[in-house]
Amino acid sequence: MSAVDGYGAVAPHPAAYLPPTRQFPVPQLRVPAWTRHGWARAGTVGGVTTGAFCTMVAIAFDSGYRTPKGAPAHWLDLVACLVGLTLAGLLVLRRRFPVYLCLAASAAAILLPLDSFAALLTLTWVIATASTRTAWLCGAAVATATGAAFWKDAARPPQDMVLASKDQVTGSISYASAAGFWTVALLCLATFVGVGLVRRWRNVAAAAVADKDAHVATTHQLRDRMSRQEERELIAREVHDTVAHHISLISLQASALEVDRGAGGPEVRAAAQQMRSSAQHAISEMRGLLTTLRTGTEDDPLPGATLEDLAGLLDNLRRHGRWVTSSVYVTDAHTAAPTLTRAVFRIVQESVTNALKHAPGQPIEVDVRAGRQVGVTIRVVNPVRPGPATAAPGTGSGILGMRERAERLGGRFDARVDGGWHIVTAYLPWVPND
Repeated sequence: MSAVDGYGAVAPHPAAYLPPTRQFPVPQLRVPAWTRHGWARAGTVGGVTTGAFCTMVAIAFDSGYRTPKGAPAHWLDLVACLVGLTLAGLLVLRRRFPVYLCLAASAAAILLPLDSFAALLTLTWVIATASTRTAWLCGAAVATATGAAFWKDAARPPQDMVLASKDQVTGSISYASAAGFWTVALLCLATFVGVGLVRRWRNVAAAAVADKDAHVATTHQLRDRMSRQEERELIAREVHDTVAHHISLISLQASALEVDRGAGGPEVRAAAQQMRSSAQHAISEMRGLLTTLRTGTEDDPLPGATLEDLAGLLDNLRRHGRWVTSSVYVTDAHTAAPTLTRAVFRIVQESVTNALKHAPGQPIEVDVRAGRQVGVTIRVVNPVRPGPATAAPGTGSGILGMRERAERLGGRFDARVDGGWHIVTAYLPWVPND
């Protein structure tokens, strides 16, 4: 039985039950940004100009009715002119404050001799952007203002009506009936309400497309995450069933060699004890590795991978006869993030292991300086052993793994041979434990 136990079979992943999906391309009409901005500016200029023009027309017709010929303008017309032109200028803010402008323009059209163009124009933005309740409220206000504006025009004498025309030959004046006034008022209101509804439906459609795109992106992320998790679980099962089993056998054989009095002298038993201790330590770390693979908690440090354990790692090598000279200066170790502490520990551990494998019996110098203000600097130096290499076989992925650990945290890594010395240097920026 393997020493790494407690990890049973993994249930099928929920991704196996997701139905297959197929994406169909949807043609979209894309308008260049400069074109959209140009239309928006043209609409703003046109709205302000039309608002000012309608204000002056309304004041002109009301002034002819209210003020005798040759008399100064009536004060009400002056106030209406000032308010109307102000509202026309404020139409540039119709996208930011549509509700306030709509209510203000409606009140002005009801109380003053003004038309309701500004109220109708801002109503389109209220319908497009505001809630249903607010749209109904503003719609009622604009309908009242439009009706009041046409009612005031119908109440004037025919010669002062907007919806009237004079025959230049006979001098007779023809004007719309009451039904005609109300028909024109309803047509104006329906036109602007229709424009607002079209804008609202376009906004709803755009929001639906954005939600769909976000949902598709989230689905792809979840599928990728589940796929990676399945790969992790597969690797964890393979490691548990193969590597852990062989390490357990090594530990058992080392234990048997340690207690066998006829197997050799004290040196052999000491080597067997060291072999058993290393195998048990490897099994303990493999448990943490398997847990990390299965749960996906990549940021959790594995057992023993802390800055405080660097001294213990180097002392353990010296106790077993390794020629290691070290200087380790670490401050604020408790504030370092687990990802940083694990990366530093693994880089030092792998560098020393490589030195022992490729230059056995040679001295090793280890220098580690770590702090919140200076980051982490690692330097491992050992002489290159002359003659043909007799190192244990390896995969060659140790240096690549150390470089990936350093670069993943925004640091640097370098391993080179210079003047008969093998030099490993690494720098990692300080990552606080938030």
